[in-house]
Amino acid sequence: MKNSTLSRLTCIAFVSLLFITNIGCQEDETSRPESSESFTPSLRISSGGNCAEDCIQDDNYFIDSQQAVVQWGGPNQNNNSKTVDIEYYNTETHFVLRVKSTRGWSDLIINGFSSWNGGAVSPNVWGTYSYPLGQDWQACDLESFTLSVSGNGPPAQFLVNYNLFGVCMGCETGFFGDVLSCGYDREANYTFTSDSDQSYIKIQGGLTNFTGADAIVTVSGGNLTQSQSTPGGSSNRIIKVEGSVAACETITINIKWNSTNSGGVVTGSWSVKDGNGSELTPPVLGLECD
Repeated sequence: MKNSTLSRLTCIAFVSLLFITNIGCQEDETSRPESSESFTPSLRISSGGNCAEDCIQDDNYFIDSQQAVVQWGGPNQNNNSKTVDIEYYNTETHFVLRVKSTRGWSDLIINGFSSWNGGAVSPNVWGTYSYPLGQDWQACDLESFTLSVSGNGPPAQFLVNYNLFGVCMGCETGFFGDVLSCGYDREANYTFTSDSDQSYIKIQGGLTNFTGADAIVTVSGGNLTQSQSTPGGSSNRIIKVEGSVAACETITINIKWNSTNSGGVVTGSWSVKDGNGSELTPPVLGLECD
């Protein structure tokens, strides 16, 4: 009798244990994320630069970005979400993709193929993936691919479209002058280009046989100011242009003035010096009319 009662109690306990275990398994099943088709990402896109006008110089790259917010179901639905950010740009030789997620991520699926071998990336940490550009790539070529950022919840889906930025061409330092008008009403242009940034330059020169009101001096390019003066007892007018210029930026100085004669040497020698007083180019000697 005792053995029969003990067997009955053991059976009840075993059945109860199975029932409790089954409930636990059902709860685990319902807490799993839903499939990737069950969410809709919200995107925020920002862009910078124009591939037809801007170019890469001194590690100055033009970055586009996107953001996807992924949510999925389950008993803790309010906690089942993540934000995935991507940034992408091109260098002189590579296309670069940067990715981070508030829950971390483990793989990048590009056009359907697993492309990441760097292992799991921690939450809120950028991971960087890059690949070389084609040998004959050109500015405004389109880089386009689908991207799935997977791991820790449903994947975040993106469509990347990016027009490549070309590389700025190099330039040489140069200073030139040209006479446009040789009559009593005179006009001349001076142009200057620097192969590097200059925090301070001074372009200075004279106008011969000057008469009348101030010369009309128009300066384009750079961050420059202009002034003019006449040395005591002289018939020459001194023009001074000074300030900062960027690398490969062309500075143009247009001057219009009145003179007491209509020919001969119409300007004095013009020079360009840096903040230390060193000449950046050979001076432009006096311009002459026929």
